[in-house]
Amino acid sequence: MQGACSFCGNTEFKSKSVEYVYRRGEKMLVVNGVPCTQCTYCGERYYEAEVLSKIESDFEAIENGTREVEKHLSVPVEDFSRLVG
Repeated sequence: MQGACSFCGNTEFKSKSVEYVYRRGEKMLVVNGVPCTQCTYCGERYYEAEVLSKIESDFEAIENGTREVEKHLSVPVEDFSRLVG
């Protein structure tokens, strides 16, 4: 990536593979090994448009039943006010 981080202004980045969570409404897809460029100072991540497009199209294929997922996770959901209160 060229330029500066839009969050902190740092100009140093590194390439990484990360976990990416795609969410649409109440449904989510967790994708492991997603390539990105990450700011070495604040950790802000930048993804190529093609990568995000592929994740979105795979989500749609999973939703319409034309693609199977590797595994399913059960994720508990809690409101913060219930945790502190």
